[in-house]
Amino acid sequence: MTQSFELFLRQFEEANTAFVNGDASLWMPLVSRSEQTSIFGGFGGQEVGWSQVGPRYEWAAAQFRPSDAKVEFEYLEKHVSSDTAYYVAIERCTVRYVHRPEALPHVLRATMIFRQEDDGWKIVHRHADPLGPTAPPPEA
Repeated sequence: MTQSFELFLRQFEEANTAFVNGDASLWMPLVSRSEQTSIFGGFGGQEVGWSQVGPRYEWAAAQFRPSDAKVEFEYLEKHVSSDTAYYVAIERCTVRYVHRPEALPHVLRATMIFRQEDDGWKIVHRHADPLGPTAPPPEA
């Protein structure tokens, strides 16, 4: 991996930890402002284009209360080329949601796609959903 992407990834990890503590301020500058930017977020739904993605990230961060949560990343795969990169990982932490008094596990399986833009690496797609147990499909 290129040094510049590894440095960006450390910055992203810090931003992700701030995010699950209710603070999107480190995350937002890392997101591409492109209309091709998209999110299939950990709270469900889908948004495409900066005009939808930006507000969605702000809303998602607001679902967490500050709690000293720290995201741990289990990288299953990482790849970087000259202008694109991705990772597949399990993201684990214990968080406090705004509408729940107790701390709860927050474990997501996440796929992130990044693109090198004029001002550095940017998030262009996030797909994250809760990690659940393996289960067979429902019976007919």
